[in-house]
Amino acid sequence: MRHSQVQISSPRRFQRWLSTTRVRWSITAAVALCSLAWTISTVNSADAAASAWGHRRTVPVATSDLEPGRVITTADISFVDRPIAVVPNDVAVSPVGRSVTRSIARDEVVLERRLAGGSATGPASQLDENSLAFAIPSDASTPPTRIGDHVALYAPSEVVASSTRTSGPASRIADRAVVIAVSEEAITVGVVIAEASAVAKALLSASVIIALAD
Repeated sequence: MRHSQVQISSPRRFQRWLSTTRVRWSITAAVALCSLAWTISTVNSADAAASAWGHRRTVPVATSDLEPGRVITTADISFVDRPIAVVPNDVAVSPVGRSVTRSIARDEVVLERRLAGGSATGPASQLDENSLAFAIPSDASTPPTRIGDHVALYAPSEVVASSTRTSGPASRIADRAVVIAVSEEAITVGVVIAEASAVAKALLSASVIIALAD
C-alpha cells in the first residue's frame, strides 16, 4: 500500500515542481536560448552565402530570345538581382530603344557589346562606333546567310599584298564581319575600322569571297 502511495505521489511532486516560478522561468530561458542560437546560425549561414557570392546588382535580362535587328522594348526585358561576381562588366545601362546586333537568349543579361546605339535605324542601327558597313555582291557561290551571322572575307592575295595574312592565292581581309542585311544582290556586313581599308581595296579591285565563321 505504501508502495502505491509512493508511485502516486511522485508524479504529483513532479507536477508541483514544474509549476514553480523558478522552473517555468528556467524552461522559458532555455527555449529562448535555443531560438537565439538557431537565429544566429541562420544569419551566419546567410552572411556566409553573401560573402561567397559577393554583393548583388540589378541588371536587365531578356524575357525572350532576341534576334539581331530587333529594337528592344520594355516588354523584352526585366530587371533582376544577380551576384556581381557573375555579372559581366559591360551590362547595358539603357537597353530600351536600342537594336540587337548579336543574338540574346532568354534570361541572358543584356550587354552593351550586343547592342547598337538607339538613334540609328535599319542596318546602320547594328553598327557600333568602331565598325563600318560594306555591301558584298553575292552570287551562286555565296553561302546562305542571315542577319547576325559572322563571316570571314577573302580577296586575291595580289590585291591586298600589304596584308600580313598572304598565304596562297587568297588572303583573309576580315575575320569576323557581321551580317547586318541580306538581299538577292548583296550581303551587307559590318567590319571593324582596322579591316575597312583592306575590304574597300578588295571591293574596288576584285571580288570578295564570303565564308561562314563560327
